[in-house]
Amino acid sequence: MKKIFIATLIAPAFLLTGCAKFLEKQPDDMKTDAMIWSTRLETEKFLYNVYSQIPSHNLHQDDPWLGVSDEVDLTWNVYNTYNINLGNWTPMSGFYLKWPNWYKAIRASYVFEQNVDKNPQLSEDLKIQYKAEVKFLRAYYYWLLLRQYGPVVLIDKLAPLDEPWKEYKRAPYDECVNYIVTTLDEAYKDLPMHWQSDKQWLGKPTKFAAKAVKAEVLLMAASPQWNGNSLYADFKNEDGTPLTALQYDENKWKKAADAAYEVISLAESTPAANVRLYKNNENGDGAVFNPYKSVRDIHIKKWNCEIIWGKAGLAVNAWELHTSPGPNNLGGVGPTQRAVDAFYMKNGKAIDDPTSGYVEDGFSTEGGEKWNPNNLSPTTDRVKMIEMIRSGEAWGHWPGDWNMFANREPRFYAAVLYNKRIIPQLPADIAKRDYYSTNNNTVKQANGYGRVEFYYGGASRQSGSYTFFPQTGYLVLKNVDPLSNLRDRQYVSDGRHQTFIRYAAVLLNYIEALNEYNPGDPNIQKYWDMIRERAGIPGIFSVYPGIKGNKEKQREYIIHERQVELAFEGDRYFTTRRRLLSNTPDDGNPRRKFGDGGKFYGLDVYAGTPSTNSFTTTSFYKVVPFETRVFSNKMNLFPIPQSEIDKAPLLVQNPGW
Repeated sequence: MKKIFIATLIAPAFLLTGCAKFLEKQPDDMKTDAMIWSTRLETEKFLYNVYSQIPSHNLHQDDPWLGVSDEVDLTWNVYNTYNINLGNWTPMSGFYLKWPNWYKAIRASYVFEQNVDKNPQLSEDLKIQYKAEVKFLRAYYYWLLLRQYGPVVLIDKLAPLDEPWKEYKRAPYDECVNYIVTTLDEAYKDLPMHWQSDKQWLGKPTKFAAKAVKAEVLLMAASPQWNGNSLYADFKNEDGTPLTALQYDENKWKKAADAAYEVISLAESTPAANVRLYKNNENGDGAVFNPYKSVRDIHIKKWNCEIIWGKAGLAVNAWELHTSPGPNNLGGVGPTQRAVDAFYMKNGKAIDDPTSGYVEDGFSTEGGEKWNPNNLSPTTDRVKMIEMIRSGEAWGHWPGDWNMFANREPRFYAAVLYNKRIIPQLPADIAKRDYYSTNNNTVKQANGYGRVEFYYGGASRQSGSYTFFPQTGYLVLKNVDPLSNLRDRQYVSDGRHQTFIRYAAVLLNYIEALNEYNPGDPNIQKYWDMIRERAGIPGIFSVYPGIKGNKEKQREYIIHERQVELAFEGDRYFTTRRRLLSNTPDDGNPRRKFGDGGKFYGLDVYAGTPSTNSFTTTSFYKVVPFETRVFSNKMNLFPIPQSEIDKAPLLVQNPGW
């Protein structure tokens, strides 16, 4: 009897954690063909196993995109991002090894597609839908392979197990793109428009997801890394077949723009799908638009209207534990100074614009316009003030905050936790909040609010620890629920999900691609303004009218907008690489905007004297290097694992490896 790989127990797709036991089972632990395809239960178990290799961010322990980008430092050297940033890796290192399991999942998708029609307990409609789901997953796994490793081996059918795998070669990049796009188009036909009427399946693919992934694939294919890149001139199979096209093709940008616009058109013409930019007042949270709550809650309101493709089962506990300050937490996910500097001022201007109003030094004498909207007394109305901060009604800098953090845009306050800021993710309890102003059993600056102390000797740094605090002087706040209770490690995790694609990213993909072949198109302003209006800042052309229609200037600000809007979401890693910006040299300027090698900067977390440092210590705010990283062009791609090349010697290695 023929036997099939499958796990004995599996959860529904929307609950998957990423474990793929069926990929590791030995023959005596397999189920027979007849057993799997004879009942709905067993067939759906197999389907959910095909889902099981969708990556989980899991604090980015399972993928490196955050820790090796130029926007974050993970303070722990136990993660392989540490070695990657120092250049200490080879094809034999096995870091973030995805290649074999994604191929096993691709094979499983073919097995399912070939056999599901045998099941007598599934309706014809379900069989069609399920086959569309595995086609989507197959294309998605190929996409994940393509963006991490470049051109891959294309297996476009269920090959026998005795296939001569040693003869397989990598397919040219454009051929891989065409296969993924075609497969997504096929899946699109039979996927549902949305799951609004059957929300138990939120997290399964939809027509929107198929279109959105297609747009991402085509955007990368149009980008300089894969569109006329002379660095890949010798990137060929052993028989001389080029693996990349060296001729620049502007039409690739049009294909990418058209694909993104298909998502937009689908959203605008299908209101029942509820796909749009998230705004608090349009989603039952008050009658008045609040840009801070809107940009914050995209990431913490379960399955909101902006989420196009995502996955439930987010390891929210690990994320919040590692991004929340000590004591009692492991806060060490630190934004770099470059990431902090990228956020605009409240007037929509960049901080390096002399007219922006940005002040780097000194303490602010006044709070931001929303720091105390009800004019409460910080002394006698402490609980009400904290509740307003946690609800998002009050936000922005307080009087006495360092000027570097004053009058910044709402996205900054939703994404970055800085020194002296009141910690949102604590209850309005004096004892619990004052715990965060106690170091070595000595209350230093307790006032019932619980403020972050990142300076040397501050309570937010575990005593004697060199790892459980951010080396940059900041923590990421994005995707942390303010209603969690990190003092007692109680998390608001019900229904949380991780987001793979959201609508704002689609809009950014569209305007970026559109700019490259038609920079005067009015849709650039239309959709760019929508993103900035939701962020609570003026439209880009009202701030910088001189850039309108200028491809190079618009490109500069579009990439900047991506850096801010999609900060700490994993996009920055791929944007800088596909744009060939990661190898920008270190010119000694601490405020350079690109480059993944050389010195990286943050605040001076070792300045002053621990016993006397306080919120008035100004030396903490000096911008200093915290790390020197290594980067070369070969690191735009991961190496093909040497173990895979040993199995199939016709696989050529990626350039430079």
